[in-house]
Amino acid sequence: MQTISERALNDNKLILEKQHKALLFVASIAVKSFLMAVTTSYIFCKSLDPNILFFHCSMNIVYVGISIGAIIVIGTVFGYFIIRIKSFDDIFVNMMKSDYIVTTMYFSMGFLAPAMMSTMIIVWLFGIWILGMLLAPFNKEKTILKKVTQYGSLVAVGILLVASLIPQLQEYGQPFALGAIISSLMSIFGSGRIQT
Repeated sequence: MQTISERALNDNKLILEKQHKALLFVASIAVKSFLMAVTTSYIFCKSLDPNILFFHCSMNIVYVGISIGAIIVIGTVFGYFIIRIKSFDDIFVNMMKSDYIVTTMYFSMGFLAPAMMSTMIIVWLFGIWILGMLLAPFNKEKTILKKVTQYGSLVAVGILLVASLIPQLQEYGQPFALGAIISSLMSIFGSGRIQT
């Protein structure tokens, strides 16, 4: 039987753990919101320069703001449930690690090649990021296939994104884009295994 003080201590640990998860998810949403700002600025104004957006393309600020707001709302609602659903407790760390790596890859490519990457980044932000997390808890056993899926997909995303920048390979842009999107999905799905 737990004493009242032990039970209170356990409750505090649980609250602290949820706070840490919330902080990680907020950081992820913040990075994705900035990535959305970069992408939509290029889509609507053909430039990443904030001066262009605010002083020469001001009619489109509303669209950029709505896009960023949508990511914040979707991420906040989604994160609220991810933090509280017990199925994600064992895989949260691995899942967020893969999410950060893939987001960082897209973030870098968003600055290097916004014209080529804008559509791919939008698909990642509005669909694949969340779909990958939703699929992650379905099979939480630590298997070789899961390891290969997680780490292999992370490597594949990086290779496909870099290959998109090579002029001789740009004629294959559509297959590369599709491969990167699928690999992004599989990397987060692959991270859904129990950390032991």
